[in-house]
Amino acid sequence: EAASSEAVVEYLQKNDYFPISVKKVNEKNFTFLDELFQRVVFADIVNYTRQVAIMVNAGLTLIDALEILKKQTTKLPLRKMIEEIDAKIKGGSSYSEALSDYRGNFSNLYISLVKSGEASGKLGEILLRLADNLEKEREFKSKLKGALVYPVIIVIGMFVVMFIMITFVLPKLLGLYKDFNVELPLSTKILIAVSSFSTHFWPVVLGSFFAAGYFIKKYFERKSGKKNFDQLALKTPVFGKIISVSALLESTRTL
Repeated sequence: EAASSEAVVEYLQKNDYFPISVKKVNEKNFTFLDELFQRVVFADIVNYTRQVAIMVNAGLTLIDALEILKKQTTKLPLRKMIEEIDAKIKGGSSYSEALSDYRGNFSNLYISLVKSGEASGKLGEILLRLADNLEKEREFKSKLKGALVYPVIIVIGMFVVMFIMITFVLPKLLGLYKDFNVELPLSTKILIAVSSFSTHFWPVVLGSFFAAGYFIKKYFERKSGKKNFDQLALKTPVFGKIISVSALLESTRTL
């Protein structure tokens, strides 16, 4: 392993080898499945922050800490991110500037606190506090997800059963009404129309659900979408109170 092909040639010649050709061995390219299942997630950032904080407070330089993490990290997207952060710092950027290129993984608060740590000369202490805060946030999110798993499964199950009933079961039952030759109520007519449409165009219905979910996700990733989502979340009964209290707790702890 070497930083460049010239370094490889120089090393081999010093050891009495005559290199004929030197070429870089590329790691496997990211596939769709890698992007889907090996993304850098919040837990990775928590562990990364804790490890950097421990090594910096133990007396290692930030470069040394990143070099160690590059060798230890097996998750390809995370290692790629660490390598790029390391390269930017070696190129003259500060740690906070290097992190700012990964705002999808590091929040504005995280980057700002790192910047304040660099300015005050207390980066190690700031990183330890950040690691503590992130671990508490991870614990809270884990509890919240655990509490929401059962309701989410129930809701998804309801929609699946409703789709199956409307698309495959109801058409057989509603066919009986057509043979009665009587004026049907408006609600029954609507049900028959919906069922008939779902039966003939159920791939379109499924595709529409997935497309709607994708565009809603993309909208909420935008600044305006996040703001509207937060406003809606704060007005939600029960959960709005939980979110506001947790945000207040986090802000107070950070201050």
